[in-house]
Amino acid sequence: MRATPVSAILLTDANIDHTAGLLEFRQAQTLRIFSSTIVRDALAGGNSMFVPLETGGRTWSVFDPGAVQADVPISVTGLRVTAIEVPGLMPSYAGAEELPGSATAYCFESRNGKHSARLLYAPVTLRMNEALLAAADSCDVIFLDGSFWSDDELASLGLGTRSARDMGHAPIGGRDGWLHEMAGHAAAAGPHRYCTHINNSNPVLDPRSAAAQALRDAAFSIPSEGAEIVLDGTR
Repeated sequence: MRATPVSAILLTDANIDHTAGLLEFRQAQTLRIFSSTIVRDALAGGNSMFVPLETGGRTWSVFDPGAVQADVPISVTGLRVTAIEVPGLMPSYAGAEELPGSATAYCFESRNGKHSARLLYAPVTLRMNEALLAAADSCDVIFLDGSFWSDDELASLGLGTRSARDMGHAPIGGRDGWLHEMAGHAAAAGPHRYCTHINNSNPVLDPRSAAAQALRDAAFSIPSEGAEIVLDGTR
């Protein structure tokens, strides 16, 4: 029997590099997928390969892209998941427009008795918005879009012609980067402020670079593979 221990998948956007792996689950006996309506329509509505993910024991639940936040009905005891709409672009195959629901961040809240912990995961955002800043301020751990350091990163290295923003990603650095906007925010996260979804062109991957130093100066870091974050009040 084809089976998987994965019971639910939450999509942040409709980019193929983030969603092609869904096809590995097309023969799963049961599976729940969660996304904005526009992301579901771009994938299952625009490509027949994704249609089996809405049949049999597999369901695709959507949340209202018009709402700033929406509770995601994940059935895990002690876990609350909130979807946060953030500015984003639809992928090139779906028009590359900035539309409501194009990108989603998630806040995960785990409760165990009196103890609770909150984690923000936002790997794709065209720019910061009030909802994302407010979520960052309320979380113990944050992961933000670390794709590119500068808007012209790929062009400056001869790796492409599109800017970071053309690809739906706010750059980290510069006066108009999100690192500048994050100044004074996310105090509750303390040392647990991280970049994720980092492109191989990004100079922050070199710990000797000026970009990496600027990231450290702003109290952000890149977690190592296999890193374990323990939220027990001591570290």
